[in-house]
Amino acid sequence: MATDKAFVSWVMETIGHPSRFTTRPMFGEYGLYADNTIVGLICDNRLLIKPVKQSECLEDVCKKVQAYPGSKLYYLVTEEQLDEPEGFCKVMFDIARHAPKKKKPKKKT
Repeated sequence: MATDKAFVSWVMETIGHPSRFTTRPMFGEYGLYADNTIVGLICDNRLLIKPVKQSECLEDVCKKVQAYPGSKLYYLVTEEQLDEPEGFCKVMFDIARHAPKKKKPKKKT
């Protein structure tokens, strides 16, 4: 089931920070980016946060689910939890801040 654009708009409006959060279409779903670094997915009208060291604090508050059959487990953020998005935004900014930086390709000589 593909994600509704209305759901993506609602998530983006709810989490705020429009200059720092963006989405990009990916295979019928959406990648969620903080400061141009992927921090989660929006799949099947669900917000999923990447399972990395910076998001381990979500272990006790979020259920882990697959984005699609065979994928790794992501933290599922419910609509009720997004009523107070500040903590989740902080986690996503931490993920972006600590993500490995992309290396520029070497120029051919």
